[in-house]
Amino acid sequence: MAVIPEQATWLRLPRFVGDAAMQLPVLRLLRQIGVGPLVVWGPKGAVSLLENTWFCDAALADQGKPSPLAMARTLREHRAARSIHFPKSLRPALAAWLARVPERIGVDESLAGPFNTHSGPFWDAEGPFLLRYHAVLQRRWPDLPPMPFADFDPGVTVDRPAAPYLCLMPGSTWPSKAWPIAHYRTLLLRARTEGFQVAVLGSPDEAATCAAVAGAEGIDLCGRTTLKEAAAWLRGAAAVLGNDSGLSHLAAACGAPVLALYGATDPGGSTPWGPCSRGLREEGLPCAPCFKPACTVPGHPCLEGIQPVQVWDALQPMIRG
Repeated sequence: MAVIPEQATWLRLPRFVGDAAMQLPVLRLLRQIGVGPLVVWGPKGAVSLLENTWFCDAALADQGKPSPLAMARTLREHRAARSIHFPKSLRPALAAWLARVPERIGVDESLAGPFNTHSGPFWDAEGPFLLRYHAVLQRRWPDLPPMPFADFDPGVTVDRPAAPYLCLMPGSTWPSKAWPIAHYRTLLLRARTEGFQVAVLGSPDEAATCAAVAGAEGIDLCGRTTLKEAAAWLRGAAAVLGNDSGLSHLAAACGAPVLALYGATDPGGSTPWGPCSRGLREEGLPCAPCFKPACTVPGHPCLEGIQPVQVWDALQPMIRG
């Protein structure tokens, strides 16, 4: 078991991959300003991404879903000096308050604001999500430098193709955020005719979708990689295409060129934070963004209307050699 330093800054990781990936630029920023030892903690899957990396000095995975009292005991046991918690949840803020952590930095959502020493809005703020986190951190460090890109290196080796390859991530937690499988399939075949290998990534519950996209021509990695191995594939890709999903945010954190497709959600806030990231949406539709998990408009025009040739053309200037 890793040694947990005392008087450290503890950063609480959210449970979803995309939200966890958006903490990577925050961690790089904290390293940049030299806050001291950094401990990341949270759900096991998210913590596994950060273990034994430059981004933290220690990583502690939850056992089940701990109560605020159990979380407070952990913080008190290790004499945490500071808690930074950006999940939109009361639990980590309440736990830090119960543990009497001297500095408690987080967002106002879920009634957490009064339990923080430095707090600010998230959903009521404007601009990219990472800049909303930055604005909260500035309440503690007014002279904070700009939010960096994460440039996350997972530090693992995978058997990647020698030739340039693209990564496709057709899965999504909401059906309303998913570009049609047939469109992904068409784009994969176009990439193959242009000389690219294509890897298809996703979680185990997206296996059928990924298999339909990959066919015999793609490399189907769905459910066959750890989160760190998926990050290594994304970091080495010539370009990455996905929905507004966790893997798109992870790809941007790894420094890959990312094109994310938007339907039900708004790229103004959630475009992946990376050096070459872009959100693409169908303009002029009165129904989008609707922020609904399932589309209620026949034909799902916000994503069905984005044609593979349009996406291929948008990818061209992003592909790196």
